[in-house]
Amino acid sequence: MAKVVVVKVDNYDEQVVEQAMQELLEELGGISEFIKPNDKVLIKPNMVEGVAKELMVTTHPEVVRALIRQVKQAGGIALVGDSPGVSSTLKVAEKCGILEVCQQEGAELVSFAEKVDVVFPPGRTIKKFALAAAYQQVDQIISLAKMKTHSFMGVTGTIKNLFGLIVGTDKAQFHLRMKKRSDFAGMLVDLAQVVKPVLYIVDGIVGMEGNGPRNGIAKQAGVLLGGINGFAVDSVMTEIMGYQGEKMPVTARALSLGLSPTLENIQIVGSGRDVRLQFARPRNLESTDHWVPAPIVDFFQSQLTAKPEISKRCVACERCIRHCPPAAMQMVDHKVIIDDQKCIRCYCCQELCPADAVELKNGFLLRLIKKIK
Repeated sequence: MAKVVVVKVDNYDEQVVEQAMQELLEELGGISEFIKPNDKVLIKPNMVEGVAKELMVTTHPEVVRALIRQVKQAGGIALVGDSPGVSSTLKVAEKCGILEVCQQEGAELVSFAEKVDVVFPPGRTIKKFALAAAYQQVDQIISLAKMKTHSFMGVTGTIKNLFGLIVGTDKAQFHLRMKKRSDFAGMLVDLAQVVKPVLYIVDGIVGMEGNGPRNGIAKQAGVLLGGINGFAVDSVMTEIMGYQGEKMPVTARALSLGLSPTLENIQIVGSGRDVRLQFARPRNLESTDHWVPAPIVDFFQSQLTAKPEISKRCVACERCIRHCPPAAMQMVDHKVIIDDQKCIRCYCCQELCPADAVELKNGFLLRLIKKIK
């Protein structure tokens, strides 16, 4: 039976977090069960963008610090890395406080600039990934995620966190190829089987609700959770957030392939095992993937999905234009215009907008269907 440990943590005080991390890992047998002396260990936090740690967009630096210390305690060599959605690894790490922690704890910050091709013949969705070269330069990987809602995938946890091992603009190609959530989830499931982190841990001390992963609202959850099966960890995390974990796209895909246990077959232990909250839902948590045939979705996409619209909060920074996978956006007379025919509904524009100026509006048919569904 898979085990997921949930530990209560009230704040980000250095000693409090360190003690909670110790408690979590001891429930799993101790850090030495996973890390051996001289192992090079890549800690993969969520560093989607360089914003202040108080906004709870990224994994909190004190959680990163606590894990670095655990790796060092086991005799391992700690490295920290990610490929942010915007800006460089160095700049993002500096802004969110992770660079300072790395410097203080003697951990190397790794920039995911170079990449290597990794073939995965068993892949159901993807059979070859181009991953950050660091993937092949370390002995173990730990996914250190942030508890957040996600406009496209419902939630973002330890499995979605691995998407950061895909370098820079290569991420856009996956959005272009996998327009449906179920397909994108299939890619993430394949990616998790390739990377095979030795541990999956979630910073849920203060999470994010609503329009995450960038423009939601901080939500006190007061937990740190983890385990050795990332799908199980994410399923429990989702239940804590007040959603049905087994209905989230990634967990549903993993369940169908026998890679994830059902919730009833997960042993939940620790001081926070009974914590249950209600996170505000992301704007487009509902999906047509499973109840509308694919050909109809493709034909009526503009009417059967929520489409992005630019509100008056737009500051004309053009970030959405630069990062739109299908190049469906352009600036006209200082206003961002979206080509609905090109738009693939990946919601990268909403995810990366610094002004929270992208709103999602249901098409007419989707509004009608939801009334009678």
